[in-house]
Amino acid sequence: MINKRVMKIVDVLLKQDSYITIDDISLQLKVSNKTIRNDLLLVAEWLNGNNLQLIKKTGVGIKIDGSKNDKLQIKAIVNEKNKSIVDYSPEARKIFIGMQLLAFDNCRIYELSNQLYVSRATIHKDILALTNDLEIYKIVLRRKNNNGISIEGKERSMRNLLLELMLHDNGYQKFIDIVRNPDYPCDGSFVFPGLEVSDDEVHDFVACILRSGNTYINSLTFQPIVLLLLRTFISFLRIQENHFVTLSDTFISELKSEPFYNDTRQITDRLTNHYRVPFPEMEIRYLQVYFLSLQNSSDLTIEDKKEAYLISDKLIQSWSNELQLPFEQDTFLREALFTHLTPAITRFRHGIPNENPLMSEVLSQYQHTFDITKNSISCIEEHFHCHVSDDEISYLALHLATALERMKLPLRTIVVSHGGVGVSNLIVQKVSTQIPEIKIIAQETFFSIYDTDLENIDLIISTIQLNLKTTIPIIQVNSILHDYDILRIKDIILEYYKIKNDPLNYKTALHK
Repeated sequence: MINKRVMKIVDVLLKQDSYITIDDISLQLKVSNKTIRNDLLLVAEWLNGNNLQLIKKTGVGIKIDGSKNDKLQIKAIVNEKNKSIVDYSPEARKIFIGMQLLAFDNCRIYELSNQLYVSRATIHKDILALTNDLEIYKIVLRRKNNNGISIEGKERSMRNLLLELMLHDNGYQKFIDIVRNPDYPCDGSFVFPGLEVSDDEVHDFVACILRSGNTYINSLTFQPIVLLLLRTFISFLRIQENHFVTLSDTFISELKSEPFYNDTRQITDRLTNHYRVPFPEMEIRYLQVYFLSLQNSSDLTIEDKKEAYLISDKLIQSWSNELQLPFEQDTFLREALFTHLTPAITRFRHGIPNENPLMSEVLSQYQHTFDITKNSISCIEEHFHCHVSDDEISYLALHLATALERMKLPLRTIVVSHGGVGVSNLIVQKVSTQIPEIKIIAQETFFSIYDTDLENIDLIISTIQLNLKTTIPIIQVNSILHDYDILRIKDIILEYYKIKNDPLNYKTALHK
């Protein structure tokens, strides 16, 4: 895989009819002379593979030598690889700018303005929006007198931010498609435009790992594989730019007793051999932590299992107190939380982001459940001294939603019939067998219903019009209940059932 600056260097060289000095190139690309010299090795290799040569003349400079047709073909390739992003929405611009800051040490406002086809004032607004995300990861934005910007922060924070940006970039779906399809039809376009990484480069990287026969990777389901590939790809990109993580000696010592080092080493050795990009020992240990974060309960120590159960019990207690429901009696909930938390505690300890592809649906379908879950995660944040992301919260919310489904309360219903006991019993039988959301509490007549205590009743089904002074919904049906009566009842009660079983209404619903 070629360095991201290679295309820029080739672009500069193609615009010259004569020699250009390395100093001039470094000034144009805003990087050091040494960086350009190192990249020229890759430039020469890439040009040789495309029927061109990089000519160096001492004291004069460098230029590309070859036929005009070959140069035109290379120019077309460079232009294709340097496409600007298609999506110009504020969110897409923010992601693009964030990726540019992480891909290159310095960015200039006017260059971003030209790339995104917006004014400099718009770029400043986008940067302001990005600053909020930077603060979450404790990354500082630096502004320079020459209208340039850069970011500073811990390397692990930089990588976590990059993962977050990639997960929300339109290219994430394209990345998934490449992982899913070994024969993905690459066309040289960018997967993540802000990183200037093309689909053929991503495809080669993914294939290099997935074809390794790594037993750990082969044991994972699809979504964890995608996340592992992204995390490894991020490390690879940052290492190429000479940005390395640092881990304490104590932490590395602890990792030596943990599993998956050999699995991690197999992957990094394969990447080193394929791309000639060495992974230092500390980088291997860093990826080992991420491998650990995806492990299942069978790989955990006894202490880790105790910790997972401890957090599970604290969450269950918080939900029980909030909703006044006996979640502590739900053994399925406890085991489901334990299974989720066994790999999650490693993510909490080391600030490893997770991604939930269903988060938007969770927020749409279970907003109140999500809110209750979010109010309960202080036990995690205080225990691990971490920030729990909305993605992690949405996973936990799904477990709470499942438990709530098991505890859903039916609508307490009275049947009123003027056709006698036989008609009334028939209605009760049909409703009870075909509409599980309803529980028949009593059967009343046209006269007795007016003397009935309705305090704990949710619904009345009647074969005759009633003039009760009540806010309780009354559904009038035929004496001989038809199929369309059943369908109409189901349609009408849907909203009432949903409201009663809304988590925010459970405290009231429990007393009915």
